[in-house]
This record gives sequence, structure tokens and C-alpha cells, in this order.
Amino acid sequence: MIKIKIDNQEIECQEGQSVLEVARNNGIYIPAICYLTGCSPTVACKMCMAEMDGKRIYSCNSKVKNNSVIFTHTSEIMAERKAIMQTYDVNHPLECGVCDKSGECELQDLTLKMQIESQPFDVQDDPKEHKYWAQTTYDPNLCILCERCVTTCKDNIGESNLKAVKTDLHSPEKFKDNMPKDPYSVWSRKQKALIDFVGETPCFDCGECISVCPVGALGYKDFSYTSNAWELEKINSTCQHCAAGCYINYEVRHQDTLGEQPKIYRVSNNFNHNPICGAGRFAFDITSSPEGSKNLYEAIEAIQKAKAVRIGGDITNEEAYLIEGLRKKLGFKLYCEETRKFQEFINILSQQQTYNLSDIKNADLIITLGSGIKTENPLIRYTINNTLKLNKNASLIYAHPVKDSLIEKLGKNILTIHYSPKSDEIMLGAMLLSLNLNPNNCLQSLLETKKTIFKTLSKEIKKTLPQEDGQPPKEVTEKIDETIEIPYYEMLEQANIDYETYEKLSKLLASASAPILIIGQDIYKHKKAENIAALLAVLEKNTNIKVIPIPPQTNSVGISLICSLDVDKGEENTIGIRTKGEYQIDSDKFSTKDGSKQKVDFIFPALNQLEGTLTSFEHRILPLKPALPYKGYDLSDIAQAFGFNGESLIDYTHSLPTEVGYKKIPFDELRNFYTNGGDDKRGYLLNPTNLNQASSDYEISPIESVCNETFNAYLKYSQVQFSNITAQSQNLQTKIGIYTSKNNLEALSLKQGDEICLTKDNLEIIGKIYIDYDLEQDIFIISPCLDKQNIFKQNIFENLTPKERL
Repeated sequence: MIKIKIDNQEIECQEGQSVLEVARNNGIYIPAICYLTGCSPTVACKMCMAEMDGKRIYSCNSKVKNNSVIFTHTSEIMAERKAIMQTYDVNHPLECGVCDKSGECELQDLTLKMQIESQPFDVQDDPKEHKYWAQTTYDPNLCILCERCVTTCKDNIGESNLKAVKTDLHSPEKFKDNMPKDPYSVWSRKQKALIDFVGETPCFDCGECISVCPVGALGYKDFSYTSNAWELEKINSTCQHCAAGCYINYEVRHQDTLGEQPKIYRVSNNFNHNPICGAGRFAFDITSSPEGSKNLYEAIEAIQKAKAVRIGGDITNEEAYLIEGLRKKLGFKLYCEETRKFQEFINILSQQQTYNLSDIKNADLIITLGSGIKTENPLIRYTINNTLKLNKNASLIYAHPVKDSLIEKLGKNILTIHYSPKSDEIMLGAMLLSLNLNPNNCLQSLLETKKTIFKTLSKEIKKTLPQEDGQPPKEVTEKIDETIEIPYYEMLEQANIDYETYEKLSKLLASASAPILIIGQDIYKHKKAENIAALLAVLEKNTNIKVIPIPPQTNSVGISLICSLDVDKGEENTIGIRTKGEYQIDSDKFSTKDGSKQKVDFIFPALNQLEGTLTSFEHRILPLKPALPYKGYDLSDIAQAFGFNGESLIDYTHSLPTEVGYKKIPFDELRNFYTNGGDDKRGYLLNPTNLNQASSDYEISPIESVCNETFNAYLKYSQVQFSNITAQSQNLQTKIGIYTSKNNLEALSLKQGDEICLTKDNLEIIGKIYIDYDLEQDIFIISPCLDKQNIFKQNIFENLTPKERL
């Protein structure tokens, strides 16, 4: 820790922090329009100017120094900030009354704060055309060229689709000699460029650029001119679509003259600390019919007679608690197959400590194993990208059979290992081998495939050549090729892990001081998943590698901690709660767009209509808040018939089992915010001393060889698609379907949106086909909800045959 002074306030802080970061952490206000927390500073607005030890600095990119004295609001600084705001206001359209940003516009706020009462500057305006990409509208007339959108697309999302592109606008050159340097440079820069979409492939369903825009230049196309910002009530909650548990605000207002029909107009996020994906931002159009169902006694009777109950992976912690209580009372079997496999896996892994996004940000080596990281957990992908962008010493090993060009573009220090399908255990074996770990002789079968390979090396040798006429000998350098013998392993070669790749892997593991290993959802479906979990437990115990398992469903962590799950053998006469069953108790997926809905036997509230909690992959309990009304029954009403006393779901929040880490904290005491410095104050972290106490006596078995199988189909949702909820969303541009490369689509003589049928052994999958622009293989990536005949029951990789169209 070092000591500094900011505006005469003594502060202790970490060496290496920026002045702006330290100020925000200590409640000291320094204006900054262009800066995004945790991203590369652009110094575009210069509003964060300050004096440090008598010298002008920009606090976003200046590091604190021990005993430094900093002033942030001198008269000279305030005058220049005022001039900068005056230049931003030149030719800015006076349409605040109808602008979507009015009421929460940073230009409005700072114009007032800097007390702008006159305008001494002018420059001829230029015509600028509106532009559109994804769900975004861009009005360049409102743009102040802060480049936040460029920054977040590059440093958070990792796609670098936006850029400030040089353009020919009128210059303020006549003011160059009679205004301060910094205000002039900001104004001059603003008149030289406009934002443009420069991505090589289309952008879909992101919208983070909209979120970060400080003015009304970037907007959500379906929101434009539908509501004033100040009319919207912001209801903070948690995203329901994956296990990241992102912070969101539902922005709600009535849509009728009587004010009796609330509507979600848009979703916003804390862009400084929690970027979100398109599903979190746009899939808010699916809810439940607000009146619910009246047949309560029918639902109670169905539960009473149930031999088995199948639950969805997005049930809340409170619902899981009640269902587990009902299971104990009534004796039915309880199914949630994807989460059961995850539960079995983490019980064997038996972690005594869990890790979070901060551990990823502090890592110098990130490894992903068995993870389609682009789709499984977008927040983890954003964090990986942010780490690679800001820490030039950080590296990524992306190990997965599917080649994804987006992942390879995240940075320069990336090693991609495209091992063969089902070879996840062998890939882990390669890591153990490079680390000299062989628990229970698990590498025996691998070591038995030892062979000799030959490698040709080029090397330089020096020779001394005699010279004629009595001249001294001449020394020359020659390059020669030398072939050497190297021991290697046929099992690794069969898994498509060649020696050069293994050598790079070994070097990265050997040099890493803070490695982290992210385990993907493919692993839990592997036939040797239990053995992989046991090997990971050894790896974590004997090395400095930290392991983060990505849960397969929204609340898999909560369900696995609360419920006792049975193997789902597909029996009939099963009740479905938030999933399919012979008697289905679920949201009816009511569309606020067109009123369409699905048929269920008993309607439950959607997660945007109830109070409750979820448990994220970080083992943090997070609150859900209702954005839309619901007048029907929920699980607490059914549970009352069986002796449970709570009148609502949140009456059970403080009763969640403390033996697995939950705390006796009532729902109404759960907070949901980030501090200015980025401290996560949402909900609470589970008590780590109580996590995963199931001691594993699993005996590690030898790693098994796998035939080098080819595949042309992979079962995985596309980006921003996670479940039947997102599948029903009409807001999302990315649809449920069968995705393939652009080349493969052309080879099939199809166009996007055409229907295709893929077959195997008289079974078939039918869906519309679309392009995945990041896919480098001519394969099919199939949304799981299309696999209605269970072609992928045994494996997530298959070989399917396109059926000829009639």
C-alpha cells in the first residue's frame, strides 16, 4: 500500500492503480465521459484532467505514486473543463424533449454542472447520415466521439466491430490560437471522425454499445420515441438466462391511459462493472399470463399422486427448497438430469473454495477445457477477453473440438487445441503429463503408447575458411538441418494433440504463476466425467491451478446444493415443474409482443414476475425482483397444502440450508448493487467453509484411448440462446436453429432461413439453417430443443446426414 493526497484528503491505495480509480474508490468525483472502468483509457474527453505534483495529468491513464499530491478542481482545470463542455455543445441538436436519453444524459448533466450559460464557439455543421447495425440505431448528429462504444466492443465484448473512422467535417481551426490546448484538441478530434461499423461479419443481439453511450447517439431501435427516460421505473434484478447471474434493471412504465398495464420497455445494466449479453438485454418480451391459473387443487392432486417430478434448471432457490421438502414428505423421485450430472461432478471435485471473475482477471494463464465459451457463459467470455486486452502477459489456451475464429481473435497470446471429440480426458491427461502428475497411475495407458518421432531442427554453425594470398582465415555462419529423435505418445496424436502443441502447452503451464482452468458444459456429459472430476481434484490440490466449473443451467449450483436428484430414465407419468412433463406446471411463455403463449396444465409466474433468489457460478445468492404483475398462484401456495407455512416464496429465503453455505438472511435484507469502485454488493457469497462437503471416495481409473472420430454435428445453443425462454423471444435476432459455416451453407445450395432435415438411423432433426460467421469447420451446430428424438442422447458430437429435399 502507498499513501497519496487527493484534494487534501489522505488516502491509502494500491500501487499501480490509476488516479481516477483511486478517486472513485474513495468517493471523490472527477468527471470522465470517455472512460469505462476496467477498460483501456482513450483520453478522448480530457475531462478527467488533474494536477499531480504540480504537473498536468489525465487521471484515467496516470498511475498513483507514493506521497504524490493531487488536485482535481483548480480554477484552471475548471475553466478548461467548462470550455470542453462548450465545444461538445456546439451544433448538438436541441431536441432534448424527444431524445431517448433526455433525463439520464451525461451531456445534459455536465453542461449543467459546468454552468454553461453562453456559447462563445461555433463551426459550420455538416450533414450526417444515420446508420444501423444489430439492434442499434446510430445518430451521428448526437455523437460526441467519446468512443466508449469502440472501447467496450474491443475490451469487453471482444469483437472490435466499431471504430472512429476519419471523415471530412468542418474544422474549428479559427479558434486554435485563442482557446486552451486541451479543449481545442477535444473539439478538433470530434470534427475529424464518426463512429462506423467495421466488422467483417454482422453483429447480432449485443447492445452493449447502446448501454455505454453517454448521449442519445446510440439507441435501441424498438425503444426509440416510445417513452421518456424519466417516466421509466428501474427495477433492479438478476438475469435469468445463464449461471452468470448478471445485474440488470428492468425499465418499466404503464402502456395504457389508466396506468394499469405495466410494460418492460427495455433492460439496462451497470456497464462499468457488468457487461451483459443480448439475451439479458433483449429477451424481456417473454413472461407469464398475469392472471395465472385457477385450478390450484388439480395441481395439488397432481403433486400428491406423482411418482416422479422433473424440474427445470432455472427454478429459484426457494422453489428448490420447497420441492426438496415435498420430495421428503411424499417420496417421489426428483429429476433434473443436466444439473444432476453437474452435481455428481462437483461432489467428486469437492472444492473447499470457489473462484470468481476476479480470479480470472488476475490470472496470467487461462485454460478452457470442453467449453464452447462463446455461448455457455458470455460474462466469463467477456472477462477472458478483458484480461487478455489489459494484461499483455496473460495467455489463453482454448481446448475444444470446435474451431471458433472469434475466440482466436481475442488476443495474440492464444493457443488453440482442437482435440478430437470425446478426447477431453486425454487433453486433461496431457496437462497432467506436462506437470509430472500421475495419480493412481492414471497415465499408464497413455505412457504405454510411447513412440519416437523425428523432428528436423535448423541450427547455425560457424566455420573458419582459409584464405589465399596470405589473408587471415574467414569465419562464416552456415545453416544446417539436424534431425533429432523425440519421445512422444500415440494416444495424444490420435486425439489430435501433436508434439508442437504439447510443447507449447507445457511451456505455458510451466511459466504460469496464476493459472485458472475453466471447465465447460461438455465435460459433465462425458462418459468419464467422474474420472475427470477426480483428476481435477488432484490437479487443484497439487498445483496452483484454480478450477471454475461452468454450470449447465441457470440455477444448477443452487439446485445441486439444495436437492437430492435421481437418475432420469425417462419414465412416463412425471410432473414437470418449469420443464416438460405429463402434467406441466410452468410459465406459459406469454409473449408481450403478440400475445401468443404455450399450453401448460398449471401456470407459474415467470422469473420476471416473482421475488426469489438464484445462485450464480460464483456461489453468490442473487435477488430476483418482479417487473410485471402476476395475480395467480406459485409453488408456495401448492406447498401450503402439504404443511408448509410460508405465504410467499421469499418467506423461505432465510431457511435455505446453512450446512451448504446459505445464510439466515431474509430476502428483504439482500442488497443488489455495485459500488463506484466496482465492489460487488449483490446478495451474499455462500460460506466457503461449508461448500461441497461431500467427501469423494471415487477411485481414479486409467485414462482411456478414443478412436479418432470425425463429426459433423455438435449439440449446443447458438449465441444468446439458452433455453425455451429465449427460444420464444421475438426480440432476439439470433434464432433457434441449425447453424453452419458460410461455406457449408453454399455447398448445400441453401440460404439462411431454409428448412433442413438431418438424419441418423431413421431419426431426424428438422430446423431452419443459419450462418455462424465464426465457425471455421463445415459442421452443424444444433439447438438442443430441436433434438426431439434424442439423437444426441449418448454423445454431443455426431455424424448426421442431410436429407435431400423433395
